[in-house]
Amino acid sequence: MKKLATVLILIALILSPVFAKGEPEAKVVEEVKPAGTVEVVWWTFHGATNVAYFQKVIDAYNASQSDYHVTIEYQGSQNELIAKMQSTLKNELPALFHCAIENIGMVIEADYAVSAQEYVDKDKAGWPELKNTYESFLAASLDGKGNLVGYPSGVSYPTIYYNADMLAKAGIDPASLTSFEKVLEACRKLVNGGYTQYGIGFHTDAGYYVNAALAREGVIAYDNKNGLEGEITKCLYQDNGVVQSTVSKYLGFYKDLYNEKLGVPFGANYSSEIVPLMAAEDCAMMLGVISMTTKVLSVVNNAFKVGVIPCPSVTEAGTRAGEPSGGTWLFIANNGNKWAMQGGYEFMKFASKGEWAGYFASATGYLAPSVDAFESAVYQNYMKNIFPGINTVYQSLANSKGDALMPICGVSAEIKNANKLAVETVSNNPTDAAIVKAVKTAYDQIQEAIELYNLSN
Repeated sequence: MKKLATVLILIALILSPVFAKGEPEAKVVEEVKPAGTVEVVWWTFHGATNVAYFQKVIDAYNASQSDYHVTIEYQGSQNELIAKMQSTLKNELPALFHCAIENIGMVIEADYAVSAQEYVDKDKAGWPELKNTYESFLAASLDGKGNLVGYPSGVSYPTIYYNADMLAKAGIDPASLTSFEKVLEACRKLVNGGYTQYGIGFHTDAGYYVNAALAREGVIAYDNKNGLEGEITKCLYQDNGVVQSTVSKYLGFYKDLYNEKLGVPFGANYSSEIVPLMAAEDCAMMLGVISMTTKVLSVVNNAFKVGVIPCPSVTEAGTRAGEPSGGTWLFIANNGNKWAMQGGYEFMKFASKGEWAGYFASATGYLAPSVDAFESAVYQNYMKNIFPGINTVYQSLANSKGDALMPICGVSAEIKNANKLAVETVSNNPTDAAIVKAVKTAYDQIQEAIELYNLSN
């Protein structure tokens, strides 16, 4: 087992031969599949609404062939699902499972998962949608050796929603808001100019947005190129150089924002508080993820035009070369049942087809993962008639090369928690001293997590 867990789980795994570290991964074999239909179980943390959308794709796949039969099972929250993956006996694991892409480092090193690349290598039929996947999303799906680990199921993306009519009245060009420096200036103009009460509100998954902002800036915050070229051993938040300076500048955005009373109090719920404030035009913008689109559009209800700003960098000096990916990816579990695992791969391919990936994206607000999905009739209808503003993200994708690299390691959850605490600390005590303390505390927590993780592995 490749992740810190409770002592009981660690002992159980050490004693159990099914998760012994020396055990080879299950491989796709060349022999003919046995007669009959193979059951393919898929574990998810998505709720009933999205599961209903997935079920439509599953039903289409099950009707399209008779070799495999896919069923989807809800397993609780993201943390609960991963905990169950870590503690379940190998032969009781599903064939497929969901995991947030920022936790890909955990999946790469886990004994409960296998790389999709070995299936791709033996796939004589080919996978055209894989080749047409947006470069940034494909890059986020790979390990440090260029191997495909999993495939996007629901691509999210850090973005700023905005009231387009209000920004136009204030004379603010949304395309100019390419950094948090510029966002702060816009908030000043919006609030001090009397256009609204709050310039911006925040989705409270702040740790993810810290990673995204640093990546968009082009800052590598961990050694070995954020884990892409080897095991992460050091957090660089206290490097007395560009990383520490950039983290401090990002926290400085929150310090200035709350000192000047320009933002919705940090900790407000995006769904029940911030989006209603936007709908009432008491807040101009919201930092969130693109999968919130359906909620935002529903509450605003055409009262004004909604737009989105692609993920900003920390400063205007940011490279903005890549796109920070977020959302849910589909992975193949190592349950030892080679034909169920093969069926999982076949379903992964089917779900990536333009028609179905485009359907799910348009139904949920997630991004189309590939050109095929983007160009599908269902998604083009979404672009034209439901949310034309989403086009700015695809324009940004078209001009980007590769993924804006987020840290790839087994302690991604600990990194996010430390980052979130740093933002909360500064937002609640917006001083220079709080920034210094927050950066050091985040460094201490992250470095300790890295060292404990590496020691246990």
